[in-house]
Amino acid sequence: MLREKCRKIVLVILCVLSVTVMSCSNGDPVFHDTTGNPVQLKKMRGKWIIINYWAAWCSGCVREIPELNHFYKSNQDKNVMLYGVNFDQLPLENLKDAMARTDIHFPVIVEDPNAVWHLGEIPVLPATFIINPKGKVVKEIYGTNSEESLNEVLQDLQKNG
Repeated sequence: MLREKCRKIVLVILCVLSVTVMSCSNGDPVFHDTTGNPVQLKKMRGKWIIINYWAAWCSGCVREIPELNHFYKSNQDKNVMLYGVNFDQLPLENLKDAMARTDIHFPVIVEDPNAVWHLGEIPVLPATFIINPKGKVVKEIYGTNSEESLNEVLQDLQKNG
């Protein structure tokens, strides 16, 4: 019983610390990719952002990774940013190993951006969220994507505002 209370206290402390760290840049959240580079929310403004939750044990996630790699490569010079987020929130070294095993070539954010965009519970993987240039979540996709399906959804969203 005492052990369970301690675990809950540690979890609360970790949550508070992660929110504090993310909000340390003049109130603007800062994430980090797996190479330690900062990913500042203010630099994402005005761009379409795609957040993809994945896990190495998720067969649908592993199946869509080559498609996401192609999508990322094709859209690097456009107004679109793709970031992966490991659902299991693995420690950095384990995360890098999982990325190598699954052959991920797009950036993965170490911190979970759920609180920033109020994504809520992730009921199934893979889960993809599309955020418009104003910072609003405009599309949730549960299940696998292809490069083509992501491009179609993005084009429809861009056309319709």
